[in-house]
Parts: sequence; C-alpha cells; structure tokens
Amino acid sequence: MRLILVPAFACDGDLYEPLIPLLRPDFDCRVVVPAAPDMAACAREVLDAAEGKPFVVGGTSFGGHVAREVALTAPDLTQGLVVMGAAPQGPTSREPFDRRRAAIEADGGAEMLEEMARAIVFEPEGRGQEAADAFRVMAARAGLDRLLAQNEALMTRPDRVADLPGLACRALLVWGEADSFSSPDAGRAMARAMPDAEFVALEDCGHLPSLETPMRVAAAIRARFV
Repeated sequence: MRLILVPAFACDGDLYEPLIPLLRPDFDCRVVVPAAPDMAACAREVLDAAEGKPFVVGGTSFGGHVAREVALTAPDLTQGLVVMGAAPQGPTSREPFDRRRAAIEADGGAEMLEEMARAIVFEPEGRGQEAADAFRVMAARAGLDRLLAQNEALMTRPDRVADLPGLACRALLVWGEADSFSSPDAGRAMARAMPDAEFVALEDCGHLPSLETPMRVAAAIRARFV
C-alpha cells in the first residue's frame, strides 16, 4: 500500500526518518514536501506524486492540513487519511502569520524557529531534545522561499469544519497530549465529526509524534490500515 507523507512547516523527509523503517514491508512510503503558497496547490503537488494510483495520505501540522485537502480533492484515490496535530478550523487572525513572515524576511526566521524548536516537543531539554534538535536541522535548511510559501498557505487555508462529514475514507487522527500548537480536544472533535475516524492520543508527546514516539505512531497506522 502506498503511503504519502507530508511534513510539518519547515520540515522535510527527516521528520519521518524514524517512522518509515517501522512501516515496511506493509507500506511503500514516499515523502512530498509542498512549497506552494496555497493549500489547493500543495494538494496538487501531492496528487502529482501519486501518479494516479490509490494511496493513504498522512501529514503533520502543515502537512496534516495538506493531507486533509488531498482527501477532499481526490476522494476516489484516497484510501486512508492520517492527520497529526492539524485541526480543521481556519485561521482566526492573520497577525501571527504576518509576524512570522516578517521574521523570515528579516533574518530567515532564526529566532522564531528556535522558539518553535523549544515549544514543539514534549520536554525539549529532556527526552524530547533529540526531536527538537532534528527540527532545528530541518528548519535551518528549509530555505526562505519554502518557509514563506508554507506560511502563506497556512494563513490562507480554508476552514474545513463543515467538510468533515464528507470525508468518508478511513481516517486516523494522532495527537500528542502535550501538543502546544494544536489542542488534542480539537482532534477529538474532528474525529467525532468524521464518518470513519479513530482518534489516538499519545502521552508524553508534543507536536511531532513521528520523531517523539515513532513506534507508537507506526503501531497505530498499521493497526488502522493493514
């Protein structure tokens, strides 16, 4: 089964490096890193990579928004959906994204990305330090164009709450209980609104489950889709 994975903002394939080996031989895993300034275009990048073949699509944070957009855009090809830390609500304000864009344009967003690294995982100075460091490495090589495009796509993303009942594919929603970027309660509400969704909460985990608890994420994906 083909599994297309979409990384979080500022991340790349290394976000799933601990996870992918755990999913073989059940899944043919591919990573797509969209760099378009709107969600529809990001979804098209994923669909281009799918080459017209059925797939399960999954993503974390920004990547979760893209994955959900893919499932809505191509329901006939989408055999399953995995969303980690990406609630369906649209932004309530442009202000955080405007500040992020200004920071990226000013100095590449170094200070902003360091703040994210410290907040994005559970216990960044303890058991989550390795995951936080992995985020730092990925963010440092992301490049200004991709950071700006992904920020724009996040800022202009549509509200998809009303569309959740139409997502008929099997879905797995995975949230760290210590996620400070996207509330686990939002994930639970999302699961209740979807026809065939399972919600999995991960204790002692923040916003990047595939780095922080890859074995638990792999077990959840395999249990849901194999």
